[in-house]
Amino acid sequence: MRPEQLRLRIRETLAEQRRLVASLLRLREQLHGSLFVRYGQCGKAGCACQSEGRRHGPYYVLSTRSAGKGSFSYLDAPAARGARQQVARYRAFRSGLKGLQRVNASLVDLLRRYQQARLRATVRRLGLPAVKNP
Repeated sequence: MRPEQLRLRIRETLAEQRRLVASLLRLREQLHGSLFVRYGQCGKAGCACQSEGRRHGPYYVLSTRSAGKGSFSYLDAPAARGARQQVARYRAFRSGLKGLQRVNASLVDLLRRYQQARLRATVRRLGLPAVKNP
């Protein structure tokens, strides 16, 4: 590929990188964990959960890990909605980071190829013997 074409691809990749970083910065408020809903059954003989099969709940449980230890927290419905959004942001952030890693690897490759193409063009212009790829 010619140096001019590589420069264009580098600019496009840099623009993509900037877009990804901006989208990641919008996901700053996040929560690393899982949120699930639990229904319970009590031990009272006359309770509807025993005779009719209706369970108590829903109970919203937030599962998190810190320093290698897991913990559970029970949340009310409004807090669970907020936590669900923050957990979704964390997952989107992780996915965005993987995309950014791919873009960065592509950018490094394009820059290396551009540098080699420019070197070949300079060698040709000066009439020197061709440089072998490292």
